[in-house]
Amino acid sequence: MAALGRQLRKTAEELGRQIRNLKAVAEVEAWDSEAGKEFREKAKGNVKKLEAAFKRYDTAADAIGVEVTEVGGSYQDKLHARPKNYASDLNRAQEIADGALKEAKVADERKGAAQRSLDGLTEKQKDDKKKIEEKRDAAGDEIQAARAKISEAERIRNEAAKRARESIDDVISNDSLKDGFWDKFDHWVDEIGTWTGRIATWLGVASLLVGWIPIIGQALAGVLGSMAMLLTLVSTLATIIQFARGDKGWMDLGMSVVGFLMMGVGKAFSKMAGKYAKTALGRLGKVTGSATSKEYGRSVKKMNKLAAGPIKWQRGEFVKSLKGRLQNAKLEKGDGWKSLKEPFTEPFSGGAWGDNLRTLGSRGSYGDAWRTVVTRGDGNAALGVGRSVSAADAGVASQLKDIKFTTQGLNSSEAVNRISRTATGISLAGAGVTAGGMALDSNLNPLLE
Repeated sequence: MAALGRQLRKTAEELGRQIRNLKAVAEVEAWDSEAGKEFREKAKGNVKKLEAAFKRYDTAADAIGVEVTEVGGSYQDKLHARPKNYASDLNRAQEIADGALKEAKVADERKGAAQRSLDGLTEKQKDDKKKIEEKRDAAGDEIQAARAKISEAERIRNEAAKRARESIDDVISNDSLKDGFWDKFDHWVDEIGTWTGRIATWLGVASLLVGWIPIIGQALAGVLGSMAMLLTLVSTLATIIQFARGDKGWMDLGMSVVGFLMMGVGKAFSKMAGKYAKTALGRLGKVTGSATSKEYGRSVKKMNKLAAGPIKWQRGEFVKSLKGRLQNAKLEKGDGWKSLKEPFTEPFSGGAWGDNLRTLGSRGSYGDAWRTVVTRGDGNAALGVGRSVSAADAGVASQLKDIKFTTQGLNSSEAVNRISRTATGISLAGAGVTAGGMALDSNLNPLLE
């Protein structure tokens, strides 16, 4: 504690030197111009702030103490010595406690020896019992006295701490450096931004982990994802406020905004993958519902057209081949823009929340989910869980599983596999963009640190 007091004193002395330097500069009248006058005014204002800081460090150094003042003499001398500083009073209390501990140990040994003597007495030694009991009781009294001394040491320590604390509290509660409304506001904004970002991260991860569950997984992932987006927006707004207040730089602002937008774009990829898989389900309905072999053949051709050829990985060919598959899906006009907007508008859509919450609130949904898992596992729930797990987005994964299980036995496995790979690839690309957005925003990546 005395070493800490010396550090505080050193800082106070440095502040004192700077105050004297600024005062000397502020008193110079030779620089007689508008700039000189403004400089002197600024210097005077800074002197007041430095004087307040000096008083804080000076008071803290005095309260804690820069050296330990020893108190000699007996226990009574130490007990009734006048309070000094926290370090000295703490040392005095420790000396009392150390002395009491030694006395207690010696007394405890005597008490133990007396008790052992009592336990070993024979009938012929009854005359010695009273003397030994007196020694045992006297030792017990000494132990109690030692405990009382330790209690006094604790009292001295606590009172010294209280005096130091009150002295420091008094100076920091009434000076010009005391935190005002805007200081507290900045702290609140920082706390809100940090915690909303962390919670959003956990919710986002949780939405990915539950998405594989049939029926209720998509609804639960939708609720968790919407909550994550809302909290991410709050975190981004907190960063914008901190930037406006000067607590964050351009890099922090850019990373936060770009990270938020990337999360939305990543979810938009999943929306596009879902629309593609939905189109495939529509075509699939026609395949499985075809009444004649001729109609079945035409439906299979449509499925093959939707699947298109294999994805070409050569330079310049990947985007073209992927675009060909999406064109065959015949998405409605404006679906691309709609998919980009949905991740940002869904958290504010009562309909989206209502549909997901109704699904989660329905007992039938859980029964249907269980039956779906058992069916996919051919009666084995554990096997059904393994077959249900997917790396794709929750909604996409559910549709792809339906496609695969519905087309079992049909002569369209290659087309179905291509459709599945395309939808999964788009969904995984979206997940990658979303993860990139989370990594960019320092408020959203506690799991990556």
